[in-house]
Order: sequence, then C-alpha cells, then structure tokens
Amino acid sequence: MMLTRARCITVMMLGLPLWGCDNDNDSRRSGSNDTDELRQFIGQQVGGLDKLTVPESNDDLPQPLLADGTPDPFFQTTEAKRYLGKQLFHDPVRTVRIRPEFGGIPETAKTGSCGSCHFGEVGSKAGTLFNFSVGGEGRGYTDAQGNFIPRRRPRTDLLPTIRDTPLYEGDVLVDALPTLTDVYERAVGSPARGNKLPDPGELVTTGRLDAIDSVSRNAPTIVGAAYNNRLLLGGFAGEPDDAPGGLNPFGHPAQENVTLLLLDAHRMLESQSAELQQIPAYERLFRDAFPEEAAEADAENDMDKLINDMTVFRATASFLRTVVTRNTPWDRFLAGDDKAMTVAQQSGARLFFTDATDGGAGCYSCHSGPMLNKQPNDPDVTGMGEFIEENFYNLGLADHPLQALNRLARSDQSFRDDGRREITEREDDAFKFRVLTLRQLKGSKNFFHNGLFTSIEEVVDYFNHGIPQGVVSGTNATLSPRFTNPRGPDAPRGLGLTEEQTADITAFIEDALFDPAFVTYDPDSTTESFQLNERDFNYSLYRPYLASLGAIDGRVISGLAEDNNDPLSRRDKGLEFLDVTDQLDTTLIQRLQQDQQQHDLYELTNSSDAVVDTHLLVIVKNLPSGTEMLNASGTTSNGNPYLRVFLKDGIISPTKRIDSKLLFGFITPPAGEPPIIDYNLQFMSGQGVP
Repeated sequence: MMLTRARCITVMMLGLPLWGCDNDNDSRRSGSNDTDELRQFIGQQVGGLDKLTVPESNDDLPQPLLADGTPDPFFQTTEAKRYLGKQLFHDPVRTVRIRPEFGGIPETAKTGSCGSCHFGEVGSKAGTLFNFSVGGEGRGYTDAQGNFIPRRRPRTDLLPTIRDTPLYEGDVLVDALPTLTDVYERAVGSPARGNKLPDPGELVTTGRLDAIDSVSRNAPTIVGAAYNNRLLLGGFAGEPDDAPGGLNPFGHPAQENVTLLLLDAHRMLESQSAELQQIPAYERLFRDAFPEEAAEADAENDMDKLINDMTVFRATASFLRTVVTRNTPWDRFLAGDDKAMTVAQQSGARLFFTDATDGGAGCYSCHSGPMLNKQPNDPDVTGMGEFIEENFYNLGLADHPLQALNRLARSDQSFRDDGRREITEREDDAFKFRVLTLRQLKGSKNFFHNGLFTSIEEVVDYFNHGIPQGVVSGTNATLSPRFTNPRGPDAPRGLGLTEEQTADITAFIEDALFDPAFVTYDPDSTTESFQLNERDFNYSLYRPYLASLGAIDGRVISGLAEDNNDPLSRRDKGLEFLDVTDQLDTTLIQRLQQDQQQHDLYELTNSSDAVVDTHLLVIVKNLPSGTEMLNASGTTSNGNPYLRVFLKDGIISPTKRIDSKLLFGFITPPAGEPPIIDYNLQFMSGQGVP
C-alpha cells in the first residue's frame, strides 16, 4: 500500500527508507538508494543473505550425505570425477547405440553428446526452439558483432523423409517421435511405461532409437543442478521407481538418475563403455576418478568393472553438481559491493523480493535459495531441498511444437503435454512444470518448457499480465493463482507493474544474474566455464600425462570435436572447412582504380541446391608480387589473404546472392598508370582460420 504524503514526510524526517513514498521527487524505480538497506530488506524476506549465497568451493555444494553428515563416498564430488564427467558430457564418442531396426541411421553414430543441447554460450541450454542430438547438424556461428547464434538442424542429407505433410511449423518431415516417447503394442508413454502394469506389450518403436534424437520440450539449463531433488521439467529424474511414472531402478538422487535416463534417451546406454575402454586417456581418467573400481578391474582382469554405464553416469552427475555461477553482479552485491549492480538492477532486485500484495513482483516466492529455484521457506533451501510438489506450477502455457508428434503417435489430437501429471498420475498435478533457476538466462533465446518465449522481457511481461497462453492448461483447475492473481483474489489479474518496473526486473534477471566466466574462461574467476577451457583441453601444457596417452589439444579426450562431430559442427568449431567455390557463381559487377587502389565489387550467387553456411571465407590466391589485399581479415595457413563474410542468418540459400567488396593496393606505388591487379578466388565455409 502506498504511504500518504504526510506519512512520507514523517518517514523522511526519521531518515527511514523512502520505498513506497508517493511524491514528486521520488519514484518507485529509485526507491531507496541505500544499498545496505536493500541488502537488509532482501535478507529479511528470505531469512538471511546466507540463504542466497553460493559456496566458493565445489566441496560445499549440495551432495548426498551419510547419516553423520559427511559426504556419501559413492556420490561424493571429487575433482577427478568432475573433470572426467565434464569430458564425457561434451564427448560425442559415446553416442553409438544406433539401432537400424528402430530407424537409426549408422552414419549418425558419434555425432552428438549431452552438449548437443546444452551450450555454455546460451546458459547451458540449446538456444533454439528445436533441440537435436544424434541426427542433427551444426552448433552455431558468430555474427559480425561477435554474438553467438545457436543453430542446429536435422540432417536432411542423411535422414529419410517419413511423411508428406508438415505437422508443425519448421517440420522437415524426418522426425517420427520425440526422444522420451515409446510406442508399445498396447500403450504409448515414457520409457517408464515399459516397466509398469498393466503390461504394455512389446516395444514397437521409440524416440530413443529412431533416426533423429529430438526433444519435445525446451532443453532446461544445467545451472544449479545440485540444488534440485527432482530434475527434468516434469520431475522425472529423482522420482522413486515405484511412482506411476518413475524410472529409478537404483533409487539414486536426481543427479545420478537424470544421467542414467539420458544415457538411455540419447543413444549411449549399453554401448558406450566398449568405445571408452579403447581410449587410453579415458582409462587413466576413470582410474583417477574411481580407484576402488580400478583395483577390482585389475584383480579380475575385467575392464567392465571400471568403465561401465554406472561409473559414467556417476562421473557425469558429479560434473552436473558443480555447474554453478558465483561471480554475477548479484553475487558481488550480496558480498557487499555497492557498485556491482546498476540503479535499474537494484530496483529490479527490490521488486523481485517485494511481495506482489505490497506492489512488487514477488518472484522470490518461487525463486529463492542460492540458485533462485526454491520456495524461501523450504527447510533445505540452500541444499537439494525438502519440498517437492511445491516447486511445480501450472502457468497456463501452450505445448512445444514437437508435441504434434506425440498427438500423431497416440492418434489423439486432444493430447497435451501434462507435465508433472505424467509422472504422478495425479489430476491435481496436471500441466505443472518445475521451477528453474533464473541464473545465466541472458542469451538463452527460448524460455519455458515450450520454448515459445524468445526474450526475458517477454517472460516478465507474461507474468505482469497474468493471462494464460494455452487454452487447455489455462482453463484447468490447477492453473496457479500465483500467476493469475498474485495480488490477491479480488485484485486485477497479473502484477500491475509499470513499463519501467518490468524493464528493471528484466535488467536484474538478464544482466545482474549473468556471469561472463560461465561463457568465456576466466582464470581469475571461481566460476568454471561450462565448455571445456584452456586448462581442460590444452593437454600438452596442463595435463601432459593425457597428451602422452594420445589426447589432442583443443579436442575432447576421444579426439572428436567438442559437443557435436558432424561436418557442419566441425566447421562451426573451425576444425575443418568446406570448399564451396563450385556452389557460387561469381560476377565482377564493378572495378574502380583510384588513389593507387583497386576496388572490386562481386556478386556471389548460390547456384547449387544446398545452402552455403557458417562464415563465407573469400580467399585471394596468386596476387602479383608487390600488391596486397587491403581489407583482408587474415591470412590462411598457406599465406593467402582472405576476407571473412558474415552471412545474414548464417546462410546463402539456393538462388540467393550477396555482394562482396575486395580492396587491393600496391606495396610500392608504381610509376605511371597502375596495372590491373589480377588474382584468383576460392570460397570456403567455416569459422576459424582456414
């Protein structure tokens, strides 16, 4: 409630905070500029700033404990397990479970990884509406400003067309089922369905083994995985095995369970170990991470005792537990840095932690704890959490477009993704999805489980209006009043914030919760980069024992490309280049010679049936002695100058054309009329230096 002007004057005279005062000289945006007061206010809202603080050491991040409070050795996070898990997460060598009888394409083996849908550049998410692992191609490219543009698409050059009519916008007619959909003789459901009664019959087809590994929800962030007792958007991972939709045969915590589920879903389970056992550097890493298992393997002369699905997912889970950010402006502000956040970000933080009934946004009621992913009153708010169902909400969202494949598989056009209900089979869980961290969302591109929101501003605006997007979920009895009527049942819908206030909340979430070191390696930061960094895979310098065992600098342990190993991804990573000279018709449309320079303008037309993508590298060969290229981007390994052309949307489509200008000059100006500078052109696609 706003204070009256008289009360505001009294408060001001007492030197108390001005938040809530309605006068001509103070706005709700500025509130109090007293950063100490703001920290005190936030601490009061959540029960102390320690409830929001991320531990500096990985050893102090949440992990399963024994009854005496010490880490359980089986699950304990160690540096050896973390490093092995990080390598495994990003290594495509494991995706070898290709089954042609279910539609798998042998040529797609070893082309995807966990990292196919989780890039550090986009907050450990996919950054695209459609998320593909095996059967997809590409990773992303940079534009002229250095922004990373994620781009992964189906391998239409390899995958067979399986229908004539698109089911959704963007359907390229090659995808049969989403990854976590199984079709049995008498039922359709998740992989858990095959282990439940009544007996569903034989498995007929499955998205776990078809031609392309696709996900029918937006790939969630990995950030803060340790702070969850349920993972995946419906809470599949961590659910007890005896739950109607549970698949947790070992009774493991969410982190180990999710890695097991995804080994199965993403073409790795039962097949990866044989590949890993052939790589000496991996054997060394497994020995370092699992010394007891190594001793058993040696005693029985059986490498399966050391390198197997369980040690793989235990190591991967250790990596997941350490994926956090520690050095955002928000973290520095909590630690006492008064200048860490801008005025707008501080205003956004105040609104974030102010109840909606008091004129704020009340975001903290679902987004508290160090990872901003829990209820503030969760007894274990700084750990994995005790609350379970309290962290799932129906926000009235529509389906992800790929759910059209599930409707087709079920022959039921009324089917909708019902979230938590798929796991619990409780009607009061219909359309509820897991609350996720708000850290590192900047640049993530797609938001919510359906991926249909493309900016943080859109998400904030959605909450501000409180009007459901989906017809079915938005009219279900489970629709949360925290979304529709956060100010109370008799108040108008939504938060009722001004445009300036929503901009401030956006600034807080987008910039104050973003840690650059998560994206770009910073040796001075306590935040680890999500992608492999210099210390991870510059083996010859930092890990010579791995280099001596065959590890190649700049690549994952197997020697393949990081994350994806298809040709387009290798070009995206600058590991190889494609000669596209024959795809382009080249026309010199203008040549000017002036001031001892030659300006050549070319029209380049894609005359092929395939796109030219990534960066176009215009390589100039056979330049005459004494001349030089003035607008060269660099020099190839053969000493030829080249121009890097950043393509609009990363491609030149068939029949489309672009212009490219090349500038030349003379190292020593010639006497008299300068001659025409002749040369040859070659065109390559790829990032990096050719």
